[in-house]
Amino acid sequence: MLSGRTVLIVEAQYLIAMDLQNTLDDLAAGKVIIAQDPVHARELAPDWSVCGLAIIEVERELPEHIALIGELLREGIPVIGLTADSELEKHLNWLSGTPILLKPAPSERMLALISDLLGPQKE
Repeated sequence: MLSGRTVLIVEAQYLIAMDLQNTLDDLAAGKVIIAQDPVHARELAPDWSVCGLAIIEVERELPEHIALIGELLREGIPVIGLTADSELEKHLNWLSGTPILLKPAPSERMLALISDLLGPQKE
């Protein structure tokens, strides 16, 4: 489904990022860029500036992450939010069009969200 596309993952916890990368391997992602935070992601921007998907850790107390999601959405990059905050969607209404996955993120649920977001009609 990702057919060689680049994917950006912004996640502070390395093990979660690696698990996401393993999940993406099943979808034939071309390149997976892992950044610890938005500052690190921006340093790596030349590697992902034309990515096909971004998976971004988002919490209410991480405004830089929220800003990065907004930037990516304005660029037309599909985004999946990853959070431990079950109340997040109630507090960030503008994210309503962005799928949010609660941690821990089961691979099956992540694959389903990616399929919904990038389904065959959007490739």
